[in-house]
Amino acid sequence: MLIQALKAGLRRLATRWRVSRHGSIRRVGEGLHIGKGCRFWAAQGITIGRQCYIGKEVVIETNASIGDYALIASRVAFVGRHDHGTERLGVPMRFGPWVGAADAAEAVKAEGVVVEDDVWIGFGAIVLSGVRIGRGAVVAAGAVVVRDVEPYAIVGGSPARVVAQRHADPHLRAKHERQLRAGRFEFSERGYEYWVIEPGVDE
Repeated sequence: MLIQALKAGLRRLATRWRVSRHGSIRRVGEGLHIGKGCRFWAAQGITIGRQCYIGKEVVIETNASIGDYALIASRVAFVGRHDHGTERLGVPMRFGPWVGAADAAEAVKAEGVVVEDDVWIGFGAIVLSGVRIGRGAVVAAGAVVVRDVEPYAIVGGSPARVVAQRHADPHLRAKHERQLRAGRFEFSERGYEYWVIEPGVDE
């Protein structure tokens, strides 16, 4: 029990260290876990909500706003779709306009990814800037997301397209929303048996 508690404490410290060493992360909520080998960079910043999980070797290299209860699997990438200019004549793309340059267009600097609450992004998925992933959506492993994902849609493929719906019945979806709002959910690094999972009572 003592060893388990010490390991959990070390994992919490590791997440804090990973946040502190990436200046692009502007704000994080409680209960955040960040796995090993992640990289974060953004022209304007990254915010992460409450009780989120970010797996190993995730790369976020664009502005991002991540909502509460997001589950981002290992090796997911958020990528700027306009990070490197391709149209300048006589200049190799390696030396073309770059989103991080002082003279980069403001519209390019402002682009980012929005992940709403209760979203699961599967292993190795790629999400391009300019995309909003709606509340409750699921992105399948390996998907390439180039356009917005509607709330509760399940998408897969390249480019990602809708393959199913989560909580397709609108009454069940509304009940799920009410129970989330009234519920209490807390992550613990000590393991699943220590998590708090208390859906709200739906009158």
